[in-house]
Amino acid sequence: MLSISFTLPRNKLIKMGIILLILATLDALFTDFGIQNHHITEANPIMRSIYEANVTGFYIIKIALPVLLIGIVSKIESRPFILILLNVAIFLYVIVLILHFFWLTLALIPH
Repeated sequence: MLSISFTLPRNKLIKMGIILLILATLDALFTDFGIQNHHITEANPIMRSIYEANVTGFYIIKIALPVLLIGIVSKIESRPFILILLNVAIFLYVIVLILHFFWLTLALIPH
């Protein structure tokens, strides 16, 4: 039986992981700013409890998870579904950042 293996270049997956890392870092920075200035609250109950316990831990987790993902995709055989999952994660982070920009704009416009 003929087996067709479709793999993506690891460089593309690593670049996507780096994009995810940048988006996650921006999310952490904007979230921290919003919480510190009483503009927003953390919606994720797990991250909220981590933030309340230790802000540094919040940043470590937000940044470490994409770094771990970059390490994983650099070691495993790449598959199309990994690309799909990375695209979905990037899309969701972009939506979250749009929400951050929305509340940030509202918060910083003089009333």
